[in-house]
Amino acid sequence: MVFDVLGSILVSTRQQVVTRKRNSISHNASWIAAYSICWTVFAGVVAAEETYDLSVKQATSGANLVKAIVEVSGKLKLNADGTKVSELPLRVRGELEYAERTIEQTQFHRKNARLYETARATIQVGDTRLESSLNEERRLVLAQVKESQHTLCSPQGPITRDELELIDIQGSTTLSHLLTPAAPVPIGAEWPHEADLLTAILGLDAIAQADVKSIFRKVEGDIAIIDMSGEVSGAVDGVSSDIVLKAKYNVDLKSHSITWLAMSIHEDRAIGHATPGFEVTARIRVATTAQETPLDLTDDALAGLPLELSPGSTLLSLLSPTGGFQLLHAREWQVMVDRADVTILRFVEQGDLIAQCNVSSLPDSMRGERVSLEAFRADIEKALGKNFGQFVEASQQTNDQGLRVLRVVVSGVASELPIQWIYYHISTDDVRQAALVFTMDGKVVEKFAGADEALVNSFEFAQRVLPGGDPTPASIEKPDVDRSVR
Repeated sequence: MVFDVLGSILVSTRQQVVTRKRNSISHNASWIAAYSICWTVFAGVVAAEETYDLSVKQATSGANLVKAIVEVSGKLKLNADGTKVSELPLRVRGELEYAERTIEQTQFHRKNARLYETARATIQVGDTRLESSLNEERRLVLAQVKESQHTLCSPQGPITRDELELIDIQGSTTLSHLLTPAAPVPIGAEWPHEADLLTAILGLDAIAQADVKSIFRKVEGDIAIIDMSGEVSGAVDGVSSDIVLKAKYNVDLKSHSITWLAMSIHEDRAIGHATPGFEVTARIRVATTAQETPLDLTDDALAGLPLELSPGSTLLSLLSPTGGFQLLHAREWQVMVDRADVTILRFVEQGDLIAQCNVSSLPDSMRGERVSLEAFRADIEKALGKNFGQFVEASQQTNDQGLRVLRVVVSGVASELPIQWIYYHISTDDVRQAALVFTMDGKVVEKFAGADEALVNSFEFAQRVLPGGDPTPASIEKPDVDRSVR
């Protein structure tokens, strides 16, 4: 701002720069009066430019109690047949409550341990109402931010896709300390937010363009009140996402902590290879208060748990009650269909559809009768017909659950495109059997890079449950071997 008072006093909003044109000074009454007026104005400007330290500092002891409410309304966009887009109304209300403490922090990353007391949501899609909650045995969660990646997993064991989506909300408290500037600033100061932070805090994979900034509005008591707003164009799993953000957050100037964050996020996301699109407005409110460290988050309680993130610790669990099996899979796999006759997953990496996996539980076999590798190969060749090219490899092995696994890799052509299939037949010593078929374009085999291994090695049979909820009675009919290779 520019103030033309007694020789142009210039004060920058970012730093105090004072310039005055001095006339010759004479020791008389008029000079004293003028100097007094000048000092009064200067002192007022300096007071207006008082700076505040908004930086968020890690507490040396104790933990935080976090309570979050998530409300979403809008529409889901579906393209089931690949031609016509249909829309369904969508409403979500979620509640989270957890204790959180930082267990590791460096210049480049931060890792928090969370203990969830509450994690539940109600989802209404059209006329269908769903309930989601966190498994009681997975209440301990690690939240790590590294560069632009925000990762959640449980050291107590794998969580499901639904559980991950329940707790991985926008505006994560693991990231909020990055919202404020490191150096003191005056009221009215503005600062932009970098793409890496926005990518993580908005749940995106990449950002093409962003214009989001925070404005320091005022101080009330010991609380600094800050507005944040802007627009972001980015992508999730290679699918475009446009966001309009309006938010407000409070910084406690004594404890150097963010005590309140409220966000309104309007997001328009396109339909992906394995996920629906949507246009929604999400309203998120997060309140944080200091508390004593719960016993389950103390160093003694965490000792001995796997606190270092690895590819294995981020695997997700899939249980298909109607299919009668469970397995672990990488996060690139998305479940498209889960029915009694088939479960379909798609492997999507950076927006590219790499492969599809069909899992089918087969009718129980007669005790002692198991499909041989030779018979399996013959049935595959017959089922593929004119699409069959050649066998690449075939083997028999045992997976990590002790089940017999037949594996056959085939190359061929479908719709004039080179295709590679990986067929599995998995069976128990008695009567249970299942088939898995991985299908991919022959040009992306290297990108697939053994993404089938985690699914197959972790595959195990579970009790089959009919859609009505009753266990499926055991079948003793002869297996339909041809069905296992479709």
